[in-house]
Amino acid sequence: MKKSWIIVLLASLVAVVGYVLWSLKDQELRFVPENADTVALIDVKKLSQQYSFTLAKHPSKWFGTQAHSVQKNGIKIPDYIQVFHLQNTGFNQWYSIFDISDKDELLSFLQSNGFKISKNNTYTKAPFSVKMDGSRVVVGLAHKDFEKVTDGLAHSQTKSLYADQLIHHSVASVSYLAKSKIFNFAVYLNDDQIQIKTETADDKFSSMASDLDKTTAFLKLNLDATHTKMTALLVNKKWNDSLGIHSVAAVAELEIVNDKIITYGYDDNFNAVEKVSDQKIIQPNYNISLQSSDAEKTWSHFVNKKWINTQNQFTAIPFQPNVIQKNGNKISIKSKRKELDFGKSSSGNYIFIKNNALLLNSVKSLSSREKQALAAINYVFYGNKADSYDLTVQFKKETLPLILRW
Repeated sequence: MKKSWIIVLLASLVAVVGYVLWSLKDQELRFVPENADTVALIDVKKLSQQYSFTLAKHPSKWFGTQAHSVQKNGIKIPDYIQVFHLQNTGFNQWYSIFDISDKDELLSFLQSNGFKISKNNTYTKAPFSVKMDGSRVVVGLAHKDFEKVTDGLAHSQTKSLYADQLIHHSVASVSYLAKSKIFNFAVYLNDDQIQIKTETADDKFSSMASDLDKTTAFLKLNLDATHTKMTALLVNKKWNDSLGIHSVAAVAELEIVNDKIITYGYDDNFNAVEKVSDQKIIQPNYNISLQSSDAEKTWSHFVNKKWINTQNQFTAIPFQPNVIQKNGNKISIKSKRKELDFGKSSSGNYIFIKNNALLLNSVKSLSSREKQALAAINYVFYGNKADSYDLTVQFKKETLPLILRW
C-alpha cells in the first residue's frame, strides 16, 4: 500500500513540475518596433491550455473521423504572438514578425497554400503578404505600401516591452501605446462570444446588450460628440466640430417590401408600351435624432452640402423616402414607411448591430464561406462609459464552444 502511495505522489509531483515548466513564458517582446502605436498579443500557451481543458470536457471531440494535422510552416512560434500597427500608417495596416526555423519548409508552406511570389522575397495571397528578411519573416495585410513599410522592419529597433505590461489573465490583449500611458484591453474567448474590454468594464454592458438583443432592432446606437465624429469618418462623412452636434441616437429595422419597376417596350405598331412589374427589395425603417447646440447652423451646413433637397429629404442617407425636420435644438430624420420609437434609453455610448439574414443574403460580393462565417454571429455590441469600454461579438449558441468549432 505504501509503495502505491509513493508512486501516486511521484506521478503527481512530475505532473505539477511539468505543468509549471510548460506554463513558464518568455515575457520579453522582441518583435514590437519602436514606432508601433498599437500591439495585439496572443498568449499561445494560455490559448493551448484553454483548448485542452475545453476539449477534455467534450468527449464527442476526442475521436474525430479525421484528425486535424498541423502543417509545418518553418517559423518559430513565440510564447506571445505579437501583432502591431505602426504610427502614421493606414487603419488596416497590421504586421507581425517571426523567426524562421526552416526556410525551405516556409517556402513549401507558402507555395502549398497558394501564395504567389511578387518581388524581393515577398509572397502574396489576399489579404496577406509575407516577406522574408534574413533570419526573420514579416507577415502583414496586403496593400500597396507593404514593400516600403517592411523594408528593414525585421531588423529595426524594438521597444523595451514585456508581456506582463500588456496582458494579465486573458488569452489575448490589445494595447494602445500612448506617449504617457499604455491603455490595455483584455480579450476573452468564451463559449459563445469574443469579448474585448477594459478591466473597469462591469456586467452593465452585458445586460444592456442582452436587452437590446430582445428587441426587433437591426441597429441601435447612442453616441456623444467624439464618437459621432469618429463614426462619421468611418463612412467618409467629415464631421466639423463647429456644427455643435453633441449627440446622435438612431434605431433601424429591416423589412422586405414590394417595389414597382417600370420599363418600356414597343407593340407591333411600334407604339411605346409601359410595362409594370414587381420585385421584392430590402428596405430599412429608421429614426435618427441629432442634438445640436446650434441647430440653425447644423441645418445650414446640411443645405450647403446639398444633403437636404426641396422635399425636405436627407439625401446623405441613400434609403428614401425620408423626412428631415428641425425642432428647437433637435434635428430628426425619419423614414416614411414605418414609425419607430427609441424605446428604453441607456446612458453612455453604445452601438448595437444585430445579424439579419435579409441583409446577409442581399450582399452579393461575399463568398459562400464568408456568408457562413457571418451567419454564425448573433450580434456585435460596443459600449463605453467614462474609462470603461466593452466590445462583444456574440455568436449563436451551439453544442460546442467557439474554441472547438474552428
